[in-house]
Amino acid sequence: MTGEISALGCAFTWALSSVFTKSLAPKFHPLRLNFLRCLGASVLLWCLIPFSPGISSLSQTPSAPLFYLIVSALLGICLGDTIYIKGLTLINANLAFPLAQATMPILTLAAAVLFLGEAMSWSLGLGTVLVIGGVCLIANPEGSDTSSRLVPPPPKKGLGIALILSASVFWTISISLLKPGLQGVNLVLANGIRLPLAALVLALLSWKKGGAGPLKPGLREVGLGAFSGALSFGLGGLLFLLAIQDAGAGKAAVLTSSGPLFGLPLSALYLKERATARVALGTGLVVAGIFFLL
Repeated sequence: MTGEISALGCAFTWALSSVFTKSLAPKFHPLRLNFLRCLGASVLLWCLIPFSPGISSLSQTPSAPLFYLIVSALLGICLGDTIYIKGLTLINANLAFPLAQATMPILTLAAAVLFLGEAMSWSLGLGTVLVIGGVCLIANPEGSDTSSRLVPPPPKKGLGIALILSASVFWTISISLLKPGLQGVNLVLANGIRLPLAALVLALLSWKKGGAGPLKPGLREVGLGAFSGALSFGLGGLLFLLAIQDAGAGKAAVLTSSGPLFGLPLSALYLKERATARVALGTGLVVAGIFFLL
């Protein structure tokens, strides 16, 4: 049960962080905002490492798990997130988000069963279907009419969907690599290795890309961006690794995809977004799905 509760806690921190990130997105280039979030999380984790597990543990990390952790960071955070951001520039978020939230858990669950030896049960399957169905309803609260008015031209839509699906594949591989990467490695140290590496790569990419958001971010926005990263990649990342370790990669991926359930009240309070009947139905489905997954 520790793993399942950790996954739900991770979903909550990711939902809270996404609310902050959404408010900051117009003021930053996506790569630079992602770098800032990774940097904030890296600072938090490196403040914790001297206390647990200790600086000496860096030289004692087994080479095989270290390799998996590094490849996981490169594929998931750097490549997967970057491809997803590019996909968002070609299709609407109300299509991209449900597509990613539905595809990634299914692919991860399949990979966990086929390659990681995790067990499949009827309750896990039913819970997965309910959670993903509910997330799709919550992510598109206005229904098909709104989507049809906002759909981009077919060439861009096709490329955008392909990029979102590609990002989901990279996320799946990244999550699958985390399970062997955590063998004998402290969770704080694991993310303390992954996130600074991701921050370095994102810094290089954002420097090469250049450009800035339409508005110049101030000190408050920079601080909030770093805080959102410490919350999402730092605290949320630790809970996610604990969920993978205790509950398995497949179940952890499905439960953490329930983030929109927590994002609904947070968006209503912070961003003044309203709920609809589709959102209420989706919320009920996600809650029912979580019941079967626990």
